[in-house]
Amino acid sequence: SMPTSWLSRGQFLMAPGGQFAVSPDRQMERLQLSNSLGGERVPFRSATGQAFDYAAHQKGVAASREVRAELIAAWDEIDPWPEARAVVEAVNQGGFQTAVLSNGDEAMLKAVARRIGDPFDHIFSSEHAGHYKPHPSMYRLPQEQLGVPPEAILHVAGSRSDVFGAVAAGLDCYWSNRNREIVLDPAFAPVYDRTDLSDVLSVI
Repeated sequence: SMPTSWLSRGQFLMAPGGQFAVSPDRQMERLQLSNSLGGERVPFRSATGQAFDYAAHQKGVAASREVRAELIAAWDEIDPWPEARAVVEAVNQGGFQTAVLSNGDEAMLKAVARRIGDPFDHIFSSEHAGHYKPHPSMYRLPQEQLGVPPEAILHVAGSRSDVFGAVAAGLDCYWSNRNREIVLDPAFAPVYDRTDLSDVLSVI
């Protein structure tokens, strides 16, 4: 079995024995640099690997290539939120289309979707946009590829930066705000701020 564990989704990936953790803060920092520097998009796995290398250096830990590879691969085995499958299936049954819009690489997103039975109609990866969230091009993907106007989309966000990007792009946003955070700028508050996904169907 893989000697890694996903602890508290959105928190960190921890190496065997709790030696050190890879924080999404470092990962997001690398993704934001990719957005800001004007060059080509750095692959998500590469950004995750760089966050791993940073964490190992900061903690003074010499990690093997095997552990590094396993931690990066652990993204493919992330467990979705407990209610996710039921909510997505209910939305589908209500006659709505559902999609994933994520910073992950397409292969990773397909692997995660398979873990809940492939309920999504579409998967939109940052690979398609050439940028990461919260870059505006990410939020235009569904509109451009499906031919739907922004007012026909409800964007379900899981992070503050995702809320910011969605609202800035003119989308109604539902925030699954598991940790009861607040947005940095109230002007970019979501329409719906809930603790989980259970109210999604009732607001569309």
